Amino acid sequence: MKIVAVSHPIPTEYAERIYNDGNTVFVGKSYLGKVSPGDKFIIYESHGAKAYIGWADIVSIGKQKTNTITRKYGNKLMITKEEFQEYAKGRPEMNVIEFENFQKFNKPVVPKRFVAVSGKYIYEDEFKTITKNKG
Repeated sequence: MKIVAVSHPIPTEYAERIYNDGNTVFVGKSYLGKVSPGDKFIIYESHGAKAYIGWADIVSIGKQKTNTITRKYGNKLMITKEEFQEYAKGRPEMNVIEFENFQKFNKPVVPKRFVAVSGKYIYEDEFKTITKNKG
């Protein structure tokens, strides 16, 4: 079965920065690198909806040096510089997903199992279910 997307849990307050403020860069501790530019980044809202709430096209994905991320992405990051410094404390590298063309779903799609902190790959079968149910 083919991997077609990746999802990471994002607390509601940060997810809102994607769909209200247009932020386009996710940063996380775990790296799921079996996706490529053009694949989907599916936003899983981990507090409020506890569901997939939208998706975007991956522009780039990879580990980057922690000390260059805020300089490179600035206000595009979905967390503030201060939040990033606290989150990334003691880590030489972080996973960065830059994305574009975010589309919020008309209806949140609740997965069969919650998305763990480490994130998860989305395979073709689940992707079809999301596509069918997103409204």
